Amino acid sequence: MKIMRNLVTLGILALLLTGCSENMKTVDSEVAKKIDVSNYFPTIGMTRTYVQHDTEGKDLQETDIVKMEPDSEGNEIIYIQAKGGLVADSIKEYKVDKDAVRLIYIINTLKNEETDILELAPKVTWETNDADKSVSYMTDSGLAVEVPAGSFQNVIEVTTIIPDDKHEQKTVKYFAPEVGLIKTVFHFKDGEEYVFSELESFEMTDEKQVEQKEDPESEESTKKDSGEESKEPPKKSSSTGETSPQEGIYSNTNYQFSFSMPQSMLDRMDVKTGSWDSDAVATVDFSLNEPSRNIEQGLFSIVVFENTGAEWDHPVYKYVGENDKYIFAYTMAGDPIEAMLLPENADLLEEAQSIIQESQEAMETFEAK
Repeated sequence: MKIMRNLVTLGILALLLTGCSENMKTVDSEVAKKIDVSNYFPTIGMTRTYVQHDTEGKDLQETDIVKMEPDSEGNEIIYIQAKGGLVADSIKEYKVDKDAVRLIYIINTLKNEETDILELAPKVTWETNDADKSVSYMTDSGLAVEVPAGSFQNVIEVTTIIPDDKHEQKTVKYFAPEVGLIKTVFHFKDGEEYVFSELESFEMTDEKQVEQKEDPESEESTKKDSGEESKEPPKKSSSTGETSPQEGIYSNTNYQFSFSMPQSMLDRMDVKTGSWDSDAVATVDFSLNEPSRNIEQGLFSIVVFENTGAEWDHPVYKYVGENDKYIFAYTMAGDPIEAMLLPENADLLEEAQSIIQESQEAMETFEAK
């Protein structure tokens, strides 16, 4: 079993916005065949920082590190561990050779599963084998591309679409030798372009790798079953006489914990008890739902572990408290759904980002009873 299956779930962004393939201009097939795509995967030990731009002009940072270590059978595996960004953390395991860069395992708050997604190939076009049945095209090569991290040469351009997508959107990604992805641009039907992320910096590092992950079974109960309550305390007033934002208290009676957040945010969230982390007793998952737009976006989770009395540590989850029965940890959600990056849902994207940011601060008020 791969070591990645012993890596416990993190809380990223693996979005593919997409569109029609008609008149797609590609590189010559002979040019594509000569490209060793393993050269466009980042070097082992490299740390990369990306700046992500939202639709309101605000910037977020995501940092990842490329690692290699042996599995239980002594085979070397390669994975990329990412933190921060739009919605959080992820681990992605890859199989890399000159003919293919494949994503073979992914974990975050919403996923912990095997995959077989073909991200790069020395071809004019290929099926990615993702859930959306996307198709990728090598649309240019030998490019010079400048991003905040610097100017890169011999860059390849890969355009990904979803066939028959009514929005006719596409994602264009730029890969540089030995560094990998340096820029992601979304193209919309009306001709508008949106630069989603750019490489801000990169460096080599020697970071010790320790972690575990287990295969989960996804099983959720309703908000009612989660045993949570939302209580509203009196408004607090500042010395100037102005009313501060009204605080609320989320209280979970099943696992005996609570924390404070603005009541307006608590009112916007749905809560379900899940079991996506098989090492945990349960997960208490918070999401933003907008039924009128068919959107349900995960935000963050409290992961509940049995308190065995042994020392507890985790490379990704943030410890927030414990009682006699349980240890509690916090993690942000995984991939945003595709609809969240559509222009008409920019308000929901901003709201989700605000709630996630506030939830991190709310953990300072976490109490285990």
